[in-house]
Amino acid sequence: MAIWFSVNSVKGKAALQLSREIGVQYKTAWVLLMKLREAIAWRREDMVLEGEVEIDGKYAGGHIRPENRAEDRVDRRLKKFQNMKRLCALAIRERGLGGRTFTRVIRDEDGAAAWAAVRDHVSRDATVIADVHASYNDIVGLNRMERVNHSKAYQAEDGTDTNQIESFFSRVQRAYVGIHHRFSLKYFDWYVAELAWREDTRYHGNRSQTFSVLRKALSRPTSRFLCGYWQGNRPPDLIWEKAPV
Repeated sequence: MAIWFSVNSVKGKAALQLSREIGVQYKTAWVLLMKLREAIAWRREDMVLEGEVEIDGKYAGGHIRPENRAEDRVDRRLKKFQNMKRLCALAIRERGLGGRTFTRVIRDEDGAAAWAAVRDHVSRDATVIADVHASYNDIVGLNRMERVNHSKAYQAEDGTDTNQIESFFSRVQRAYVGIHHRFSLKYFDWYVAELAWREDTRYHGNRSQTFSVLRKALSRPTSRFLCGYWQGNRPPDLIWEKAPV
């Protein structure tokens, strides 16, 4: 029943709402939802994207309330004024109906992480589409690339754009604002992985989604991260540190 209520929510499920719907404590609902997110996240391990794929990154977390007086405010886009607690959700998405979305949470939108993600999870025959951020420059050595300069236009004159991955990021933003109101950066990777699955299965019915999550949950062993969570067992920060070799 908890799985059905969860998949029925388009932008994600808040543990507080689920606890009211099925009549359990908040702690029970929170751990159950996190175990489901962990199981869903495992689908990424063997994922290899094909065709035309888009790649981009989205930063989240580390919000600082701006000062009341306008003259006291600073430009948080500048590195010297950042609190360095924000994390980047790196996403790669197949174009077209039924396309899959691969995600990893990394510390910064850097070239090493992007290169390693494309190397391991994108077919060499695929075309990679990205903006002109410098972190994607080295991918040209792996795959054919197309670029779009967003400082000039959302879509280049030849039709190149990254609109589909931006659509996924809008789902992440709506889940943040409308459902969860905040993402714990410790578990941000699982939240983003779940939202990627929701994006990929958005046209599937409730029955199909429910059995999909149930199969993923039953095929996984006991969670070593979440078993005994409220008794003190805590997972490490779920940040991808993999570097290319």
